[in-house]
Amino acid sequence: MRAHAFSTLSRETAGGDQRFPSTRPDESGPGRLRMNFCAKHSKRSFSKTLITQSIASPSHHDGSSGHTGQCQSYSSAVVSRSIRSGNETRTETAVCEKFLVAQQSLALTIPPGPKFWSHRLRKAPSGKDIIVHYCKSLKKTEEVAKYFLNDDVIGFDMEWKPQSSRSASIQNNVSLIQIANAERIALFQIALFKPARTPEDFISPSLRKILESPKITKAGVAIKADCTRLKNFLGINVRGIFELSHLYKLVKYCQSDPALINRRPVNLSEQVEEHFGLPLAKDDDVRCGDWSTALNYRQVQYAANDSYACLCLFNTMDAKRRALTPMPPLPAHAELDQPIRLVEELDVGTTNNKPVEPQVIKPAVCLETEDDASKTAPSARTM
Repeated sequence: MRAHAFSTLSRETAGGDQRFPSTRPDESGPGRLRMNFCAKHSKRSFSKTLITQSIASPSHHDGSSGHTGQCQSYSSAVVSRSIRSGNETRTETAVCEKFLVAQQSLALTIPPGPKFWSHRLRKAPSGKDIIVHYCKSLKKTEEVAKYFLNDDVIGFDMEWKPQSSRSASIQNNVSLIQIANAERIALFQIALFKPARTPEDFISPSLRKILESPKITKAGVAIKADCTRLKNFLGINVRGIFELSHLYKLVKYCQSDPALINRRPVNLSEQVEEHFGLPLAKDDDVRCGDWSTALNYRQVQYAANDSYACLCLFNTMDAKRRALTPMPPLPAHAELDQPIRLVEELDVGTTNNKPVEPQVIKPAVCLETEDDASKTAPSARTM
């Protein structure tokens, strides 16, 4: 009787599009958790309630018990059995063995988690949603850029039309500039600005002040190459450039294997997945799309995620750096072209009383310099 009850439950819970008969016609139907069984000498009713617990990894089933191919997840159940004999009733409770539950049934009760990291998973310090400003004019850019003038650190990224040559227009080579602080994200699509005759027609005074200020740290990945583009096509000398890959390797390897610390850039999505548990969505049709025309919803989300991820990475990795003992110094701004240091100074005397030089990890490969960039035609970034 007990084995039959469990088998019937698994088939009924796994019903989905396929219905299985119960022991009584009036109680049939998918998902029913109570069944009555009539025996010769007593009447017994079984009540089964699913236990809330982690579902094991899906496993394949050959369908030999009548389950469909979609029944690939396991769970367990609490079984309450009431036994009546004459005027007396007693109740027995037990936990049955694992049984199969249809995947489509689980989808109705367990909300799916996010597959990719997004700024929508975060909240501003005020508890409100992150605001995204999509600016398509110089006037609107000036209004929004003022929100970022007092920030110490902002996330930074850029987009442009793929495969744009040096002879192509400014709009194709610097299509979109993205910055982010804790409360808001700004997308400045300078490719749509009108008129578009001089550099002043593309960059508002407040945005220029943000980009050129060494007091406002702009954190990004492969950011020096982005800033080289701004210099070549708009004459902007960006300062306060911070390469997140340097901090990523410093935090990851300074205590385990310092020899692995170098200036090779690390993919933004890889950094996000390691520190936040989810990768960034990098669909090729969006990443390699035309950023010089008006953005669709997916492009807006993509661009907003990248710049906000840069800010979150800086804050998270810097907190991890500060927790290290001894605490290594924060890598210098990239335009200063300084090595990544493990220590600020060493207060350790030597036998010959000579000063001890700070330990330095010299870069194995440097990022593209402005002089190198001027010799080659710009191409689409592959991140």
